[in-house]
Amino acid sequence: MKRTVVPVLFILIAALCIIPVAAEDAPGYIAVTTSPTGGQVYIDHTYVMDSPGTAEVRPGNHLVSIQSSEYFTWSDEVFVRSGETTKVDAVMQFYKGPGSIGITSSMPEVDVYIDDMYYASVKSGTVTIPNLSPTEHDVRVVKAGYHDFTTTVQVLSDKIVGVYSDQTKDERQAGVRVHSEPAGAVVFLDDDYAGITQSGNEWLQISAVSPGSHTLSFSKDGYAVSTITRVFKAGDVEDVRVTLQPVPVETTTAPTESPTQTAGVPTDTVPPAPTKTPIPVAGLFLLGTAGILLFRR
Repeated sequence: MKRTVVPVLFILIAALCIIPVAAEDAPGYIAVTTSPTGGQVYIDHTYVMDSPGTAEVRPGNHLVSIQSSEYFTWSDEVFVRSGETTKVDAVMQFYKGPGSIGITSSMPEVDVYIDDMYYASVKSGTVTIPNLSPTEHDVRVVKAGYHDFTTTVQVLSDKIVGVYSDQTKDERQAGVRVHSEPAGAVVFLDDDYAGITQSGNEWLQISAVSPGSHTLSFSKDGYAVSTITRVFKAGDVEDVRVTLQPVPVETTTAPTESPTQTAGVPTDTVPPAPTKTPIPVAGLFLLGTAGILLFRR
């Protein structure tokens, strides 16, 4: 008895049509409030509304970002359930732009350090150091042969805070001005880090050097370490110049490899390796057919 396949297929198709399609999940909601009030709300990097407000979203994880020109951007990832409202209460932090320090020295040619980091040399007049975070900073003004000027400054956002440095002569200790060619050498006074030499006509200035014999060492990548020992006197300022010598580059010649030879046979007479010729598919088919005919006989 023959089985009919077509009716069975029609029954299956009809059954699939009868099965109800599952309804999509209902949307959820994100309700945003900010403190202080205001800001543009972005959900998944797309602007949707101003705060405060409520937005309809699909269920799942979403990235909520709030931007304002006066505050740092606030962002967080939230999970939204179908048919429910997820609340977002964002506390915005006030944005403080960088500030500046304007330093005026009572004398020319001083080095300025901010938080123990070299920033600039003042030839004369005032130098402005920008892009400083709006917080407290330690300022140190150095001139060889003079007492350091130190103070702490509260930098204000988007403002220039003025500092006037007035230094007095140091009669009990010595001062050293250091220059190297090329510039950018790291300088140590005995075993203490003293700074980095500057380019052009600017000197690295070292103050408060105790009288007596001291060793200055200079190091820079690609150059040999150079050392100078001097005796410094109280109240004096001495200039030290050094020219660094490049480290000689060692050159090596790579050995040349002789061509490989087959034992007893010159290289140029070695016969090529035999190659296998593939049998065509059509040839295999003919061989198989011939074999079947022979078998039937």
